[in-house]
Amino acid sequence: MTERYIYTDRVGAGPEHPKKQWGLFSKELTTDEAVARYDLDAARREDWFGVVLQSGDQRPHAYLQMCPRANGVEMHKLNAQGSVDVAYTWRAYYTPSDSAHYDGDDSRVFLSAITGYTYPDELRFYLRNASVGNVTMTFGPDGYGKEERVTKRGFGEPADVETREFRNVEVTANWTRIPDFGDWGAFFHPETQK
Repeated sequence: MTERYIYTDRVGAGPEHPKKQWGLFSKELTTDEAVARYDLDAARREDWFGVVLQSGDQRPHAYLQMCPRANGVEMHKLNAQGSVDVAYTWRAYYTPSDSAHYDGDDSRVFLSAITGYTYPDELRFYLRNASVGNVTMTFGPDGYGKEERVTKRGFGEPADVETREFRNVEVTANWTRIPDFGDWGAFFHPETQK
């Protein structure tokens, strides 16, 4: 099946809406406009854009929230109803306290978190905050790992949270080279990275 990328001004999972294609975005960018955003200084993280992955004529099953030069990337895999099933986060490599220009030579980004969500049922759309629970795995470049299981107990009730920490986790596969524009495969298919 043919995959194609749709570039957008902003993207996020939402319910079906006449002004938002698939409930995801309202303004499509040209490839040239998206390239211009990707090529901005890495310090300009507020100028992020969306990359929607569409296979054939089906509803998109994933999208990226992409900062300039991949200085922070989030990928959301969607279920058949458009809810976020899994979120992958590659943390920013440059976060100055002011607007200092980026002069570094980083060539890789680090996959720092993966969160899977569970919803009341799979027959309708839910926002992530309506999930009945989630599991988040957090990683550090030093081999630190943490698993957090959250089970919601209902409105007004505190959630049950179980946490486990790990040391010496093998994180070599968590590093991804900063891609050239349009080479998004490593972000859309992180499970294939070695």
